Amino acid sequence: MFSLKLVEPRILNGVTSILADFITEATFSIQKDGIKLVAMDPANISMVVLNILPSAFTEYSVEAPEEFTLNLENFRQALKRAKPTDAISMTSEKNKLKITVHSKSTKRFFIPLLEREGKERKIPALEFMATAELVANEFRDYIDDASIGGDAAVFEADKTVFTISAGETGNKVHIELTKGADALLQIAAKDAVRATYSVEYLKKMARAAALADTVSVQFSSDYPLRLDFKSLNKLAMSFILAPRIENK
Repeated sequence: MFSLKLVEPRILNGVTSILADFITEATFSIQKDGIKLVAMDPANISMVVLNILPSAFTEYSVEAPEEFTLNLENFRQALKRAKPTDAISMTSEKNKLKITVHSKSTKRFFIPLLEREGKERKIPALEFMATAELVANEFRDYIDDASIGGDAAVFEADKTVFTISAGETGNKVHIELTKGADALLQIAAKDAVRATYSVEYLKKMARAAALADTVSVQFSSDYPLRLDFKSLNKLAMSFILAPRIENK
């Protein structure tokens, strides 16, 4: 049994909207240390890892760990009925998720719980050669910039410089951040690394910047990318993206 109350509907609204870009059904794990989710998109190209911290809620009571699976669009539509100044509470009731919106009136929505399909996903153990920490909103802008150049973005890093570039024969975009730049909070690299990733997926992932303060970008040459979006005392939303291997 769990009982949760949140006074910032935008957190759940934002999370469910982003998740819906990758999956149609979501299995949330309600634990004493937060609401967690690990999911893979149907194409097995990307993974989403979510942890909403108890401190994001005004009330957070979890008697024992519990899982529930539901249709994300149904969940999202119910959450959208809450105004930015409303409070939301959630609990489970008779095989349904009960969502109560506290406003000038009291609104209750009941979302059917589903049988979980597929096996539980495990977060892969990855080792990265380069890490860059950026201001989240700036990173989202850079991905939007890169989309002008084409459908593939090249990430490069060494000990002092992080770059994102796109385009070869037509439009070209090149964004360079040097150690000490306001948007580049930290950079570390064991060696010069270079990898290419899908702009389409990056744009979906970068939407998490609206919920975060910073993003950690970790990658290696021709290796998966990991993005960790974090908002202090509220949530962490991470993504793992397979690389696009370039023809040599």
